[in-house]
Amino acid sequence: MSGYCRDGTLVAAALLLLAGNVLADVLTEAFDDPLGGWRDRWLAQNTNMQNYYICTGGTDEDYRGNNPCGLWICDGAVGGHCIINFDPTFGASVTRFEMGIQAFTTCTYTVYDVNGNFVYSVDPPTDYSSPYGCYCTQYACDTPNGIGRFEITSSSQVEGNTAIDNVIATTGIVPAEDGTWGSIKALYR
Repeated sequence: MSGYCRDGTLVAAALLLLAGNVLADVLTEAFDDPLGGWRDRWLAQNTNMQNYYICTGGTDEDYRGNNPCGLWICDGAVGGHCIINFDPTFGASVTRFEMGIQAFTTCTYTVYDVNGNFVYSVDPPTDYSSPYGCYCTQYACDTPNGIGRFEITSSSQVEGNTAIDNVIATTGIVPAEDGTWGSIKALYR
C-alpha cells in the first residue's frame, strides 16, 4: 500500500479540496429570434445593458428594429460612450468573457476587471454587412480578477451603431489546461 493512502487522510483531503471548488459554468446570451425574454436572463440581470430602442424612448424591450440577429446596445444614455457595468459579485466570478461585435462606426472595445484595471482592448473593424448584427466578430479575453465593465467608445454615436451577439461568460474555477486540478494533481505525484 502506498504511503500516500495508508490511512485515507490524504485522499479525504483531496476530495475536500475538490468539493470546495466549483467547476466552470458557461453562460451564453445569443439574443435568439424572437428576442423575447432576454431581460430575464443572466446578462441583463447582471449588467446595466439596455436595448437601444428603450434608450431612445421606446417601450418594447423585445423590439429588434433592423437587427434580426443581435442587439443594438445602450447603457442608458445615447452618445459616444457605451459603458456596461457588471454587478460586482457576479463580475468577480467571471474568468473568461467573450462577445461578438459588429460596429457601424469607428470605435474601441475595452474590458476592465473588478478593480478597474485594464484587461483587453481592440478596435473592431467597421462592417456594414447586412443583415445587421448577424456578422459579429467574436472577441475573447481571460479575466483572472473578474470583469467590472466593458466600454465601447467612439468620437461619434455608439448606441444604435453597435450590435452585439453571442455574449459568453465563463464563471467559477477552471481546471488547468491539461484538464487536471493543480492541487489534486500535486497530491498524486
